[in-house]
Amino acid sequence: MLCEKMSLKDVAEVAGINWKTAKRIDKQALQKLVKDLKKAKPNRIGVDEIAYAKGHKYLTIVRDLDGGVIWVKEGRSKEVLDQFFEELGIKKCKRIKVAVIDMWDPYIKSIKENTKAEIVFDKFHVAKKINEVIDCIRKKEFARADAEERKLMKHKRFLILSRRKNLEPEEKETLDTLMKQNNTLYVAYLLKEQGLDIFDEDNPISGIARLYKWMENIVTAGIEEFEKVIGTIKNYFYGIVNYFKYQITNAASEGFNTKITVIKRRAYGFKDLEYFKLKILQSCG
Repeated sequence: MLCEKMSLKDVAEVAGINWKTAKRIDKQALQKLVKDLKKAKPNRIGVDEIAYAKGHKYLTIVRDLDGGVIWVKEGRSKEVLDQFFEELGIKKCKRIKVAVIDMWDPYIKSIKENTKAEIVFDKFHVAKKINEVIDCIRKKEFARADAEERKLMKHKRFLILSRRKNLEPEEKETLDTLMKQNNTLYVAYLLKEQGLDIFDEDNPISGIARLYKWMENIVTAGIEEFEKVIGTIKNYFYGIVNYFKYQITNAASEGFNTKITVIKRRAYGFKDLEYFKLKILQSCG
């Protein structure tokens, strides 16, 4: 119980034992508590990855969208996710109707090969792609601006990337002043807002129609940096369309990722990957 709420160092001090002993006791207890996939019967899954160390070292995390984390494994390849489906079993794989993921091709291929689930691409991942474009344009326009305009643009990244509806009145006023000074940035910002607003649409037909119109507006605007996003959306259009159909995201996974970050900060000995995975399942399972 103490190890679930406190760091090993603190537990060791309270219990009057060595931290390695505290870890061993906790790890043994968790190994008895954590169950395999025999009782798991997910109909909707979310697949995400999280970095656990520098050097592109990742964990693949599978979550039952109607429950919690049910599987954790190091790596983020197709072969890694294949292991999850193999452990789950063919019969249960057929039960999975929906899988929410980022636009990560190895996961896509694994899901298509092992299930008949409809793939939904997380709207927040699409939003991230759009924001990356507007940030690129911001940097480009800042580099070519004169001294006066640079002064106005400096430290405004937060305002430019934020949704306008979330800004305070004085922040909107500051943003409007900036936009009046740079037409390219202004047009790009409007396209960004228009694009993100589409994913607030509740009606699937309207959402898809608005997405088509937005892509037309991108072409008309002729802003080069947006072309890559349009290409990405076209390549993964089937999963983006499915977002409007199912209206589900991996938002809860982001909450779990925050919990996982807290686990790392508490120094639960995450260099011991097995122990780290057990702590994730304890906290998020």
